[in-house]
Amino acid sequence: MRRRCLSVLTAVACAGLLAPAVADAKRYDIPAVMGDQLTALVEETPVGVMLPQSLPFDYSGKLYSSTEVTEGAWFVSLGGKDCRGANACTLGTLSGVQGGERNNRIRVRLADGKNGWYRDISCGASCAPPSIEFVRNKVLYGIQAKVFQRGKGTKRILIDAANSAIAAGLR
Repeated sequence: MRRRCLSVLTAVACAGLLAPAVADAKRYDIPAVMGDQLTALVEETPVGVMLPQSLPFDYSGKLYSSTEVTEGAWFVSLGGKDCRGANACTLGTLSGVQGGERNNRIRVRLADGKNGWYRDISCGASCAPPSIEFVRNKVLYGIQAKVFQRGKGTKRILIDAANSAIAAGLR
C-alpha cells in the first residue's frame, strides 16, 4: 500500500512539474507595436492590409514585429525578441495573400455575416498555433497566434481578432 501511495504521489508531483507554465498574458495593440513598419508596409504592398487592433498573447514582455512583402502578399511576424521572422521566438503571424487559398477547415461566422475558417493547434514534426482565415476582396487574410485570455478559448479569441481586423478596415 505504501508503495502504491508513493507512486501516486510521484505521478501527481510529476504531472504538476511537467504541465506547461502559463506566462502572464498581455493584450498588445498591434498597430502601436508595428509603428513605422505599418506605414511602410501599407506603402510598399498593393495588397490591402487588414490587421486586428489587438491580440492577447501568452506573454508579457516587449513585443517586436518584422514585415515582409512579396509579389501579391505581405506578412507580419510578431515575436518576443527581435527575431526577424525566425520561428523559435514567433508568437504570431499576420498575412494577406492576393488570390490565396485557405487551409483551415472549420467554418465560423464572422460579425459581418461572412465566413471565416478556423484551425486549432496542430502538431506534426512541430506544433503550429491556432489560426483563422477570411477572404475579403479576393485577399486571403490570416491570423495565426499563440493567444491566451482567461475565460476565453482560442477559437473565440481568433474570431474576435478577425472581426477586429474587418471592423478596422484597410489600413
